[in-house]
Amino acid sequence: MQDEYIGLFTVMSFTGLSIGSLLLSVLTRYSKGNRAFAIVLAVASIAFGLYVWVNITEGGILSALFGLSSLAIAVWPRGKKPQQNDE
Repeated sequence: MQDEYIGLFTVMSFTGLSIGSLLLSVLTRYSKGNRAFAIVLAVASIAFGLYVWVNITEGGILSALFGLSSLAIAVWPRGKKPQQNDE
């Protein structure tokens, strides 16, 4: 019984970390800030999620998926802004 609660708490904690990683990736995507920390946090979220998935409980895959999506957002190239013609 107690092991189930520990597993649930672990999944909730790392999923919360991964959601924070996702928000940071979105924030740095639409700003001019450095994306290095967002990428590092996304990779860590994937690693933690996979570790929880393999060793603790299958709910860790949710954290890994959030981390994967935040990594995809963080490394996606920024679009170039259209240039204005001054005539």
